[in-house]
Amino acid sequence: MNDISQDAEPPSLPELLASSSTHTLSSSSLTSPDASSYISRLTALSLQELEAEPTELASSSAQLTNALTTLCYTSYPTFLSLHATTSTLSSSLDALSISLSSLLSALPTLESGARTFAQDSRVLLASRRKAALVLEHHDKLHDVLSLPLLLETSVRNHNYADALLLAQHASTLALRFPSNPLVQSVKADCDARVHSMLAQLLRILHEQAKLPALFRAVGFLRQMDVLTEQELALAFLAGRSAYLDGTLRAVEVEKKGLDSEGSVERERDIHARYLKRYVDAWREGVHDVVMQYTTIFLDRPHSSEPAPPELHVLLTTFTTVRVGELLDLLRETLPLVADPSLLSSLLTQLTYCATSFARVGMDFRAALGPLFVAAVRKGITREFEDAAEAWTKALESDDAPKGRAGRARRKPSQLFLSSSANSTPPVPTPAQLAALASSAPNVPPPILASYPPLGVYTNTLLSALNGLRLLAPASLLHDLLASLDIALARGASALMGYAGKTAEGRSNGTSSASSEETKREDEVVRAVGTVYTKVFVPFLRRALAEGVYGVKADAAEGDGEVAMDAELRRTLEGLDVWLEGAH
Repeated sequence: MNDISQDAEPPSLPELLASSSTHTLSSSSLTSPDASSYISRLTALSLQELEAEPTELASSSAQLTNALTTLCYTSYPTFLSLHATTSTLSSSLDALSISLSSLLSALPTLESGARTFAQDSRVLLASRRKAALVLEHHDKLHDVLSLPLLLETSVRNHNYADALLLAQHASTLALRFPSNPLVQSVKADCDARVHSMLAQLLRILHEQAKLPALFRAVGFLRQMDVLTEQELALAFLAGRSAYLDGTLRAVEVEKKGLDSEGSVERERDIHARYLKRYVDAWREGVHDVVMQYTTIFLDRPHSSEPAPPELHVLLTTFTTVRVGELLDLLRETLPLVADPSLLSSLLTQLTYCATSFARVGMDFRAALGPLFVAAVRKGITREFEDAAEAWTKALESDDAPKGRAGRARRKPSQLFLSSSANSTPPVPTPAQLAALASSAPNVPPPILASYPPLGVYTNTLLSALNGLRLLAPASLLHDLLASLDIALARGASALMGYAGKTAEGRSNGTSSASSEETKREDEVVRAVGTVYTKVFVPFLRRALAEGVYGVKADAAEGDGEVAMDAELRRTLEGLDVWLEGAH
């Protein structure tokens, strides 16, 4: 037993203190750092100090107790406040814990609502951003949106330079922003205004305008670059042609009065006045177009390259068409004028016109000759026919039976002789006939004055020949002589018919005149026939050939350009046979 106890390890001081203490002490409380430090201090004390240690500890305990009591007495409000605060903090922490739990449970719903709100407000935010962007660029947008209005104002005020700049700016914006609908819409509106400006510029070409205005309009059309140079030249000629047509239509007021009944002379004057006004308007209008076209399209002072040949072809076509229209009008209207005096004035006017156009390569003088020749031929021929018709009607009206004209048939002496004439009708002697062949071709033989109807016939034909002297185409001599011969042959036939009816009435016993009176009336008829054959016909043929054209006329030769017409020759021969048989 002793050996076992000797081998056992002695207990430590903390263990001894724990086993000897009246209070239950745990070993862990004695092994703490503070306790270990205090126990180490005890082991280092002497016995005396160790014995005195309880007293010191009791004294220290009493002091501490007193200090603690004093502290509690003096600072109890602080301890109460600290206690209340601690209690409140504990309950607050509990409430905070509950609130945090509620918050944590509500956070998923809040997050879902926030996402929903963000999605719902995305469109509104985009609109607000757009609105803010629009507000930020308000001035620039206003400038862009004002382009159509500014362009329209410029076009309305004929300020085409600014209008083209605005249109060019709109095109530039459209190229920079091809996918922007606003810019494209502005571009479309500007294009509509540019189209109206194009129509306005083209309308200038159809209106009354001088060269500067036309040059300016064509210049702006070139800047618009919507027409090629050939198309622009064609549009120019079409516009000026339309204006010229309107001007020429306005000249038709000169033809007023043609629908109403009027004399032939009045109608001729109206047609002549109309042609004069038309030629003046045509000359001025076509000359202006040619000079304007040449200045705008053909003259290129700042370019070394000549104008394209197509431009020259267009001008040539225009002038050809216009000259053709003028010639067509002359071909249609000149025969209605027919008066050589009026035709001469028109020919002079047209010759000056053609001469002025010759400077620009439009000499149409060669085309005027055939037109005026045809008009003179028709007019003089018609006057010859009218004179023969008047002579024939004078003879035929006196041949009418009693009662048809309301009066008795006149005697030849009453019809052919004046009331102051001698009882014996004058007949030309061979000497007088020889003198007539060498007399002046424009002086009527005095013997014709003894027969008033024949004198009227002579004056009518001489009036036509006097007018012909003003405009006598050399190529018409043969034609006019043929027409004159036809008219004279008709007059001779009418005279033979009258003489035959007179003889027939006397043979039927319808005349109650005495033999002497009958003989006298026969002498009058023979005298008229003789004067018609020997004096009247040769004089008028000489008046035409020699008096107008200066060509010697010898009807007896039967050849040459002044040869007598075969029908007139046969008629005169028949009249001579009748005269010889009447003797």
